[in-house]
Amino acid sequence: MTTFLQALVNTIMLGGFYALMVMGFSLIWGVMGVINLAHGEFVVMGAYLTWFLNRHAGWEPFATIIVVLPVMFAFGYLLQRLLINRIVDRPPLVSLLVTYGLSILIANSLKLAFTGTPRTVTTSLGGFWRVAEVTIPSVKTFDLILALAMMATLSLLLRRTRLGKAIRAAAQNRRAARMVGVEIGSVFAVTFGIGIALTGTAGILFSLTQPVAPFVGLPLTLRAFAITTMSGLGNIGGALLGSMALAAVEVYIGTYVPRVGTNLGLVATFVVLVVILITRPQGLFGGLPSAEQQ
Repeated sequence: MTTFLQALVNTIMLGGFYALMVMGFSLIWGVMGVINLAHGEFVVMGAYLTWFLNRHAGWEPFATIIVVLPVMFAFGYLLQRLLINRIVDRPPLVSLLVTYGLSILIANSLKLAFTGTPRTVTTSLGGFWRVAEVTIPSVKTFDLILALAMMATLSLLLRRTRLGKAIRAAAQNRRAARMVGVEIGSVFAVTFGIGIALTGTAGILFSLTQPVAPFVGLPLTLRAFAITTMSGLGNIGGALLGSMALAAVEVYIGTYVPRVGTNLGLVATFVVLVVILITRPQGLFGGLPSAEQQ
């Protein structure tokens, strides 16, 4: 029973990270129709920025959010204006090729800048709590709190602000949104900036639990794709449930199947993904709410 409960705690912690990690990917795909194959590399960029501030300026990793958020937003905004905006209305294969090339460029640029040596981030918030025989890591608990707070903020932004309504209108019907005065280009640029800012914030959490290296982004992109496809585009609640489901598969298989680790869990996740694509291609929980929904 203790093993089961410990695996449950680990599932919740890992699922929180996955949920935040996938939100930027899901938002960009749902609003702009762009499948960002460089998504994992943006997570790694946020992780390296966290490591740099931690290593060279002595910042507590969680405090780096005040730098990571605006820097990654600005990077995403400019990238959309200069590059992504040119492929939004092109066939899907074009966006896949461009973002894949971007992922290669970012990964190799990070290697040139930081070498291939894995980097670790130090924090004063280490340690753990014990509840009966279950261990609750303090760092991962703070990770979960930050992830939930960021997701709640995004939900309020999309549902309660004028910008959020414009984003949802653009996702639902671009032509109709233009007719009522929505400037689609600006909305897309801000949306991409928000998505990359969320992704960079996930990099903070990533840096606290794993060593950071230039070429660790691809598995994160694959997980983001699987979760988004299962949960529905831009669906925050669905993304949280899908993330918990993927985390549960990985953690419990890694716990109860000897000498396998999480690899079999990831394989099982993609088997489930194929089944969902066949039976319910719109995802289990639908997509972004329409602009009229409150």
